[in-house]
Amino acid sequence: MPKLLLHFLSILLLSFSMGVAQTLPSPSTEMPVDSQAGSVSPKSNSDLSSFNRRFIDACRAKDNAAALALWADDGVDLLPGMDPMVGKPAITAWLNDLEQKTKDARILQCDVDWKETKVAGDMAYEWGINTQTVSLPNRSEPLKIKGKITLILRKQQDGSWKLVLESWNSNPQPE
Repeated sequence: MPKLLLHFLSILLLSFSMGVAQTLPSPSTEMPVDSQAGSVSPKSNSDLSSFNRRFIDACRAKDNAAALALWADDGVDLLPGMDPMVGKPAITAWLNDLEQKTKDARILQCDVDWKETKVAGDMAYEWGINTQTVSLPNRSEPLKIKGKITLILRKQQDGSWKLVLESWNSNPQPE
């Protein structure tokens, strides 16, 4: 498969994982406590888990409206090989264009194994290993992609979390 196509497909897959994908933290991925930032309250843990569930649902359904609802108006998306997308309007335009270009692709699997989540006041960050499988009309076998993702979130006045910065990259793919 040409490297340019593989790069495009990586962007497709990981763009639908703008956020989080694990439904609830497992015992091995519980939110660690940062001794300088204070403890993670059960409420913050619950709110972040809710954010994560909404994100994975949007990813699996290729639901741009639901994914965009997770972004702060001043959010920044740092995708590989692209200029930064600054602000929700720029992210919206890019996702709408991507949706048109990939309308026949189906997301078969979208997950993130969160390795670390830390909360400091009204800010939080998460990083994890992202895995996705997508079915493409011109490929007999689904494409599997694995990568790394980092998110920075800001707590809103209503207690919900919004995505303010996302950055990810995909691992090298087998030839």
